[in-house]
Amino acid sequence: MNKKPIKAIIWDLDGTLIDFRINSIKARRKAIKILRNYGIPKEKLSSKTPLLEIVKISKEIFVENGLTADKIKGIVKEVNNAVILVEHEAAIKATLTKGIIKVLDFARKKSLKQAVFSYNTHKNARISLEAAGINHYFDVVAGRDDIKNLKPHPDHLKYICERIDVNLDEIVVIGDTGRDIEAALLTNSRSIALNTKIPSFIKREAFKKADKIIELNEIPHELIQTLEDFL
Repeated sequence: MNKKPIKAIIWDLDGTLIDFRINSIKARRKAIKILRNYGIPKEKLSSKTPLLEIVKISKEIFVENGLTADKIKGIVKEVNNAVILVEHEAAIKATLTKGIIKVLDFARKKSLKQAVFSYNTHKNARISLEAAGINHYFDVVAGRDDIKNLKPHPDHLKYICERIDVNLDEIVVIGDTGRDIEAALLTNSRSIALNTKIPSFIKREAFKKADKIIELNEIPHELIQTLEDFL
C-alpha cells in the first residue's frame, strides 16, 4: 500500500455522495430508439446493457456500415442530448447519502481538497450537488463533457489532479462501482469502495482490490476512520 499521506479525496457522484435516482432504463430506451432509427439491429441493443456499451457497439456497427466520422459524431450527440434530459430530471431531485455530510466536514477540517469525477455532464453534476446542498465542498467537478477519456481511464483522475495541484499518489478515490476502483488502481492511487445497492450488471470485480471496503451503515464513522488512517 502507498504510505504517502493523502492531500485530496476524489469522489464518485451517483450512489456515493448522493442518491441520484436516474431512470436508467428510460435513458437507455431513449438511446436505443434513436439508434434503431439509424439502422442498428434490434438484437444488438438491450435496455439491460450499460449505456456506454450500447453506444460503443453502435459506433462499431456504424463504422462497418460505412458512415462517416461526422455522421457518427452527430448521432452520438443526439443520443447524448436525450440522455442529458433524463439525467436532469434526476439531478434536480438528488438527495444526500446518509452520513456523508460528516465525512465532507471532516475532510474540510483536515484541509483535504475534494473533487468529483462523474459520467454525468458537468452541469448536471453541479445541479445534483447543489440540490443535495454540498456543491460548495468541491474544488473541481469533472463530468463526461470535460474530458475525452472517462474513468476508469487514468485521464479522468489526471485531469482533476492537475487542477487541484496534487499528485496521483496523494489522493484517495471513493466510489461504489468497479470502474471507480479500477481508475484508482490504474493510477496507483488509494481507494475506498462503498458497498451500495447497485444493478447486478454493473461490474464490481475490482472491489476486492480496494484498500478498504465499507458498508453504507458504516458511514460516517468507519469512512472517517479510514481517511484518518490515510493522513
